Amino acid sequence: MVPVFSASPSELSETSALAELQLLPDQELMSLWEQTQFAAAAIEGHGGSARTAHAYEFAVLMEMQRRLASRPARELFGMNAGEPLPVPEGGVSPRIMVVKA
Repeated sequence: MVPVFSASPSELSETSALAELQLLPDQELMSLWEQTQFAAAAIEGHGGSARTAHAYEFAVLMEMQRRLASRPARELFGMNAGEPLPVPEGGVSPRIMVVKA
């Protein structure tokens, strides 16, 4: 089954699309993101332009990033409420690997 994606550029005005996306639960937002990818592939596979599908996919990704950025670090990193956040030791620098091509 190929999901059906139906949206005109007028329906994707910045304010209406973002407002609707903000109301969706996380699982539905992820499902919508997946559907927009299938829709874009199907449209492009039939020689069409998936510009609108890609624009909607971008709006979905921006909402996903907004939600992720607003979550507390404890939730993101799976820490208990009483557990202190990890702090790197002073004077320790990150390790960087350089690969020469």
